[in-house]
Amino acid sequence: MRREADAMKNMRIVQKMALGYLMLVLLPILVFGVYLYNQFYMDVISEYSEGKQELVVQAGEGFRARLKQIESIHSQFQYNQQLIDYLSGLYPSELNQVYSYLKDIRPIYIYALTGNKGIASIKLYKTQQSVQSVAGELEDLSRMDAKPIALLNAVNVDKGIWLLSSNPTGHESTRPPYLSYYQRIYNNSYTQSLAAMEITSDDSLIRNFLNAIDVNQNIQVLIMNNGEVIYRSGHDLSPEQTAGMQALAEESERGFAYSRSQRLLVNSLSVPELSTSFYFFSELDEVFVDIRKKAIFLGVSLLLSLLLLTGIYYATASSIVRRILGLAKHMRKVDENKLTYYEGGSSRDEIDFLTRSYNSLIHRIDELLTNVHKAELMKKEADYLVLQAQIKPHFLYNTLESIRMLAEINDDQEVVDATFTFGKLLRYTLTSRDNETVLRNELTNVQHYLDMHKLRLLDRLHYSIEVLTPVDNISCPRFILQPLVENCIHHGVGRSRSIGRIDVVVKREDDVLIIVIADNGPGIPPERLDVIRGVLNNELDRQELQKENSGQGLYNVSERIRIFYGGHSTLIIDSQVGEGTKFTLKLKVQGGI
Repeated sequence: MRREADAMKNMRIVQKMALGYLMLVLLPILVFGVYLYNQFYMDVISEYSEGKQELVVQAGEGFRARLKQIESIHSQFQYNQQLIDYLSGLYPSELNQVYSYLKDIRPIYIYALTGNKGIASIKLYKTQQSVQSVAGELEDLSRMDAKPIALLNAVNVDKGIWLLSSNPTGHESTRPPYLSYYQRIYNNSYTQSLAAMEITSDDSLIRNFLNAIDVNQNIQVLIMNNGEVIYRSGHDLSPEQTAGMQALAEESERGFAYSRSQRLLVNSLSVPELSTSFYFFSELDEVFVDIRKKAIFLGVSLLLSLLLLTGIYYATASSIVRRILGLAKHMRKVDENKLTYYEGGSSRDEIDFLTRSYNSLIHRIDELLTNVHKAELMKKEADYLVLQAQIKPHFLYNTLESIRMLAEINDDQEVVDATFTFGKLLRYTLTSRDNETVLRNELTNVQHYLDMHKLRLLDRLHYSIEVLTPVDNISCPRFILQPLVENCIHHGVGRSRSIGRIDVVVKREDDVLIIVIADNGPGIPPERLDVIRGVLNNELDRQELQKENSGQGLYNVSERIRIFYGGHSTLIIDSQVGEGTKFTLKLKVQGGI
């Protein structure tokens, strides 16, 4: 053991890396490959079985739908008043019975038979002896089998029963069984049974169901009714195999099972209406023969590739490690004050690409450091310009105050009021550095804005601001109401020659603050309204709003309230052409007022 340990120590590093590659990579991959193949085999079987079971279930749903369609024929007879009268014996004369049957009842038979393919016959077994019989269509109840009569006596008046035809010999049949549906027909008050209906199908009903599953005609089918085998297709499986696979399917909650040792798959479907179970047996060898060949080819290819990679790894490991270590050593010496490039040679492999990328990164870092210094200088200059710009609003305020004083001296009250209002608007717009205010200030600014427009529009503009809840302590972003009022003026009142009106209402419902701004302008066209709503709901690109001179302010208001109050806050727009537009802000506020 010590000799082997010494031999490992004396091995060259490339030999050690190759041995480590064989022991730590190749061998685990081979073991994992065997496990993966087995897992892949089982997954494919399970996926195929589930797909087959889904096909069986889907075909079963179609089969049940066909049964329901046949059951619905009973309603056509039960709710036909002429038939009820006929079966009740309300036609005393034989001539009247024949005339009524040919005129009103025979068409029901024809319609039911022609509209439902696969039905062999429809018969009624009457209870009234005085009612005229019709061969093959209407016969006495005494001619009906005793079994369906006994079963009908055990069900409710609105229910029917299904029976499968049995082979007279007592053995399973080689042809699909026939289906018969029985249900009583009552008088209008459901107090007296007038007849028993028998609807018999041919074997196409079950044959079509089986063909929908067994497309390639290579599946063995077993049909059992109340524990008795009534149909079997093919005899490739022994009774023991059939019984074993059947037991596996019944134990499985998924409706299917497969045996890897026997290479068999069984899918099952239970139809409670018929008290019948269907079993479909198929072999798995034909399904997986191609997959097994491809898996073997893949395993051999993987083994050869690993052997080839082992040699390549052994030959190139030394040079790769040397160059990587050189680059790492150089990177450890780099800091903010020493950004030097690494000379890694002139090859064109991945390590050379890494070296060139590293040198590009060093160059980019050097540029970014230079840009940071420039940005700091530009920020200082911008702060100086901002400080200088703060002087200009004071000049505007002083100028407006001088104009207002001159107007008061000349006793011109309108100019005094206009100058005062305009000064308030400028002060609210220019002096506040914070983007947040209280709702009371925002409403006051809207009132000043409306007053300025009323100076221009005179009696063409009427407005009201109704505040139904305290707003002095409610925070809000600045300028969330003024863009909406501006929209009402420019696109509503301003486009109408009649008297315009703008109403602002503020109210609260629980923790939701509702602000409604409405006008009586011409309204928004439906196409444009859909575009605006789509942009506000983030269903359309905001660039859609640039196609006309409106909408951008609405988008900004919508986004600002969502950011400030949360995603549940929203801007709702309602508009009718010729009636006006209404903006509703629903803001999620916290706490009491």
